Amino acid sequence: MVRKLEEIILPSVSFTKVEIGRVVTALSAASVEYDRSGATPRGVNVVLLDPSGKAPELTLTLRDTSLKRVLDFITEAVGYQYEVQADAVVVRPGGEAMSLETAFFPVSRATVLRMTGLSGGAAAGSGRPGEPTASQSGANARSPGGEAEAVRSFLQQAGVNFAGVAGSSQAFDGSAIIVTQSARNLERIRNILKRYHDIRQVEIEAKFMEVQEGALEELGVNWNVATRATQQGARVQAQYLTDNRSLAAAFSSTSANQQGRIVRPEGQSVDDEGGVTFAPELDIPIINHAPQIPGTAHLGAGANALANLAGVIGEFDINAIVRALAQRQGTDLLSAPKVTVLSGNPATITVAQELRYPQRFGQTQSQVGTGNAGGGGSAGVAITAGTPEEFATRNVGVELKVTPTVEEDGHSISLELNPKVTEFDGFVEYGGPSVAISGSTTVTVPSGFYQPIFSVRDISTKVTIWDGATLIMGGLTREEVKQVSDKVPVLGDIPLLGRMFRSKSESAQKRNLLIFVTANLVNPGGAPRKQVQGNVPPDSLYRDPTVITPKGAEARTR
Repeated sequence: MVRKLEEIILPSVSFTKVEIGRVVTALSAASVEYDRSGATPRGVNVVLLDPSGKAPELTLTLRDTSLKRVLDFITEAVGYQYEVQADAVVVRPGGEAMSLETAFFPVSRATVLRMTGLSGGAAAGSGRPGEPTASQSGANARSPGGEAEAVRSFLQQAGVNFAGVAGSSQAFDGSAIIVTQSARNLERIRNILKRYHDIRQVEIEAKFMEVQEGALEELGVNWNVATRATQQGARVQAQYLTDNRSLAAAFSSTSANQQGRIVRPEGQSVDDEGGVTFAPELDIPIINHAPQIPGTAHLGAGANALANLAGVIGEFDINAIVRALAQRQGTDLLSAPKVTVLSGNPATITVAQELRYPQRFGQTQSQVGTGNAGGGGSAGVAITAGTPEEFATRNVGVELKVTPTVEEDGHSISLELNPKVTEFDGFVEYGGPSVAISGSTTVTVPSGFYQPIFSVRDISTKVTIWDGATLIMGGLTREEVKQVSDKVPVLGDIPLLGRMFRSKSESAQKRNLLIFVTANLVNPGGAPRKQVQGNVPPDSLYRDPTVITPKGAEARTR
């Protein structure tokens, strides 16, 4: 009956102040004349049930319109409704509110996600088929009440009138939608859900290939001229490093040597990175270098000098260090993650290291105490460095955000892609050194407030590709060349001999990142949708048709 209402086309309909009863009779007769289906009985029985006898009049003119649309216009014009039954179309007064029915519509989770866009967070859309249309957030969106409200909002936007139909209702229990509505709106809901029953999901396979090449060439001579160190009387020169020896050991050694003084070599300045200077002029450096990132390779950091020449001219010590280094390095990063996602939902692929660094530091505090050395007291200096606070996390590596949407033709896929490459470039030191003085003791501690620097390469694009096609994104290339030339004034300009007083170095780094993205339509069984096997529907195929059990291989069944 519904098919007949759609197929019967009336070439001309014209009523001018005609009672509804005569209109219904004319439509019933016209349906027999223009029924081209060949089925028997011909035409459609259109019946009017009007116990109150209102018999309203209407005026209507249409051309080349289906019988169903004609009935829609007529009933809306006079405030009536019609119901399609098995053998007749019943027209009665009262509009939508006179006859309400309750229907159950089973729905899958994939259908709810496609209709509402509720995928664990806030979602909003434009109302187009296959795109999110409701806006909910957090736990409210994932709760049954939140999903029921989102489904109701979607159906309302799709043309199902709940507010204008008295007594209508809608509920959702997580697996089915229970709707009390007029027969016309129930038919609308049935047609809407039929369009969303088809599960559409996409398998995204991303391949990241990063090629890094580096070259370093260095050649030069370092000259060092200093006065010869001599021992006079009880003066002994010594130097204590904090790498393998604590400050307490240095202090005990100083008190044990009561016959002499421990001094710095003549001409040596205070370490710029911090140090402790005592009255006997003992200098103990306090070194605080920037932290190193794990996994980094410093291939030439420990390379020794090519030659070390030393000599004595009068009271001067002369030292010449010849440095020559040629270095080549390269790394290849290849990662191929794969993920399957429902159409219209975002997916994120991350291949990176997590770098945690502080956002804020506490204040540096110093405490200075004095005492009488003869009475058993001592001078003390305590400096508390700033405490790191409020740590943040940053991904260093490759991140890819992709949102696939299957188009209506079922063969093309629209991709919203956002690849992002984040690199760590080093640290920058903020703040100044801390100095504390107690009597003749001075303590200088470097700030050590280091903050990381990142470089980001980012692309955002939208494309449409065929099912199974591969998209290549390139151009994320970075090349850095550094050249350093040092020389001794005047001596470095002497022809031929001046090469002994010059140093030259050049380093080059090149990075190139290629991203390959392949999109495949897959069914719930994991098999490609384009795979066809005999007369088996695509949704019935499995990627792995057999299952290994203790009894042997068993064939999968849907």
